[in-house]
Amino acid sequence: MIPIWMLGVAAAAAGGAWWVRQRGANSAREDMSEDLSVNCDPVLATALGWPYWFGKGSPATPWESGAEGVDCSGFAQMALVKLNLLSSSAPDRGARTLADQSEPIEIGQQQIGDLAYYPGHVMVVAGRAGVDGHSPVIGASGGGEFDLGNNPNARIKLFPTALYNTEFVCYMRPRAL
Repeated sequence: MIPIWMLGVAAAAAGGAWWVRQRGANSAREDMSEDLSVNCDPVLATALGWPYWFGKGSPATPWESGAEGVDCSGFAQMALVKLNLLSSSAPDRGARTLADQSEPIEIGQQQIGDLAYYPGHVMVVAGRAGVDGHSPVIGASGGGEFDLGNNPNARIKLFPTALYNTEFVCYMRPRAL
């Protein structure tokens, strides 16, 4: 079984049909601005603006503590707990492990609480799919391993589509984590 993070690489090597189908006809712009007018689950929206802090956040982290900072996988797991899709006693997982323990789903089939996966990065589906089949996503964005709550551009952001990042691989649904 190929880990989910390798699907894009494997598909490209096999001719790219899967990759093109998953990416959609329109390529995304990496500079796509966050759009706060996008329909977002109201629970998830309470996290907008939390700072990015590499290595922070886990299933056991209380939602209210997120304002102290979280990274992408920490936020995703906290969101799944808040949406009652993951137990707070679940082990902490990074983006790649979350992907490996999830099933890819077809574009348009994603639901609030599903994940959008990018190589080494994960976001949470925040709203219903649009006419193009893509959904708004929310998550810790713009940070890296040296961002410890000190970068004003690295925070929880909401984007109108998973295609805000051109490295989008697929939507995925966590298996029983």
